[in-house]
Amino acid sequence: MSNVAFKVYERNIKENTNKLRKTGQIPGIIYGEFLDNTISIKISNAEFKKMVRENNSGSIIQIDLDGKNMNCVVKEIQGNHRQEPLHIDLQYVKPNEVIKMRIPVKFIGQSNLESRKLLLETFNPFIDFQGDVEQIPESIEVNVANLKFEDKILVEDIDFPKEVTIVTDPKTLLAVVNS
Repeated sequence: MSNVAFKVYERNIKENTNKLRKTGQIPGIIYGEFLDNTISIKISNAEFKKMVRENNSGSIIQIDLDGKNMNCVVKEIQGNHRQEPLHIDLQYVKPNEVIKMRIPVKFIGQSNLESRKLLLETFNPFIDFQGDVEQIPESIEVNVANLKFEDKILVEDIDFPKEVTIVTDPKTLLAVVNS
């Protein structure tokens, strides 16, 4: 979990989102089972970039909403054709809440494959988990350094924390080694 609280502000739902974007703000929402209502928010483009740079897609991040700290997970970032953010969806999570999250898979040791004229072809860089928000890892590392030509990596080949449930089909192909 990030130790930095990222500053967001509540926004009026009637605020023109295009005008908001032109002033360097990104509209978004915070929702969650334990909130009375969905909260419309805005975050500065600079703060948003910092948040994305410092966290994985599965990270629990601290949000400072007008002085109130909340733990959230980034659920979706909508962007345009130039990869500029248009809208952000955050899910509020309580400690020990059971949630479903999509976690990135990080393949390490690819330089060893490349030195042997092999390359890793990635098919699915994410795995879906369900479990206590405090137990779900921010990412999963898979060492591919010693794989051989045509070796495959399936979800079932990876060791996961016992405290979480894997939602992704165990037979899902994550990557294969090619030449």
